Amino acid sequence: MTLNAALRLLAGSVILISLALGTYAHPAWYYLTGFVGLNLLQSAFTKWCPAMAIFRLLKLKEQTCSTGMSVHQGVHLIAGSLVLITVAAYLFFAAPFWILYITAVIGISLCQSAFTGWCPAFTIASLLGFKKAD
Repeated sequence: MTLNAALRLLAGSVILISLALGTYAHPAWYYLTGFVGLNLLQSAFTKWCPAMAIFRLLKLKEQTCSTGMSVHQGVHLIAGSLVLITVAAYLFFAAPFWILYITAVIGISLCQSAFTGWCPAFTIASLLGFKKAD
């Protein structure tokens, strides 16, 4: 498993778990969902998040792009933005609960992409000009 795949698996899992906890335990768990989205978004630009440091210690193979932003960064940018937008819309702008279904689909997509190597955000990132990683 590559570092980027492990990061997507962890992010997708935490998104799904925090959505479930927010729905069935306490709505404050949605802030954890938003935090994951924020970390995905900032890691698109900085190529760093706390989980990446741990994955590097575990010697997971890192895929980088020699010039420009990689398609992995594009996926982080797209997924992080959508998670933040949907969670913020629900928490702060009284959007209907069903908007969190979009967040759940993003979490599922991130989890499955760790194993299959593909999710819709990869295609969108490629179309937007993000480069394939080495």
